[in-house]
Amino acid sequence: MNNLNVMILGCNGAIGSFLGRIFSTSGYAVHGIDKQGSGNYASYSEMDLLNPISNIDKLLNEVGMIIFSLPENVAIKTLSWILPTISNDILIVSTCSVQEPFYSSLKSISPKQPFVGINPMFSPSLQENNRPVILILEDMHRKHQLIESVLKKSKMNITKMLPKEHDEIMALCQALPHAVILIFGLVLKSNLIDISVLYNVMPPPMRTMLALLARILFNSKEIYWDIQYENPMAVEIRGNILNEISLLNSIIQSGDSVKFNNSLDEIKLRLDKCLYSSHTDCQYIFQCLSNDNQ
Repeated sequence: MNNLNVMILGCNGAIGSFLGRIFSTSGYAVHGIDKQGSGNYASYSEMDLLNPISNIDKLLNEVGMIIFSLPENVAIKTLSWILPTISNDILIVSTCSVQEPFYSSLKSISPKQPFVGINPMFSPSLQENNRPVILILEDMHRKHQLIESVLKKSKMNITKMLPKEHDEIMALCQALPHAVILIFGLVLKSNLIDISVLYNVMPPPMRTMLALLARILFNSKEIYWDIQYENPMAVEIRGNILNEISLLNSIIQSGDSVKFNNSLDEIKLRLDKCLYSSHTDCQYIFQCLSNDNQ
């Protein structure tokens, strides 16, 4: 085993390519595995990970770290045949958008296997400088200096979490906004108004929502499916959305402006100091949209 050798499963996907680049830049020899293509790696194997080749065992044990940059269901199925073939000191790294199921599967098969999760909180198509990234750890007191140094060298801002904590926060950070944006898109789809006419007259909030929807539609559908389907905590979030829409509708239908105003005040209190920084963000976004129209 060589700690400077890294294997990335699913190396040609958005996250896999991103991690391949930053690990290569940090001096690691990266071996990529994917179903097709090659990528810019020290070495590469074309392989269906659900139907692996027979001579992969030696290759797996030559690395110090295996990064699973795969959809959750594929990652867990791949984990089940990889773990029995490798040493229990090889670090397993998950990039799953939901971490607890992968982590639980790992520990049920190989309890002593070291684990770290990485979740960049931005699209890999963007520059990583000063972007947030979550490092998911099984022990908050244990240092993972190799991975941390790679992320810090790329000037990312690291936040550490436990697997379950990560999934709870992601239900709010990802499942909630994505679900709301997708509902927005579904309402647009079902409306008969000419979208081109709408586009010409829409105010900044509408244009911002449409931009967020377009970003989802340009990215991999698999990402957004996994965020909603694989995280059991997202079920409650979607239920909350339905409940709050029903409540809002009830308040408005009853003409209760006092309750409406009180609800807005309660939201302001909940946001606390984030209210002011978010208001500044909104002003910046709207100004950018205004400048773009000039």
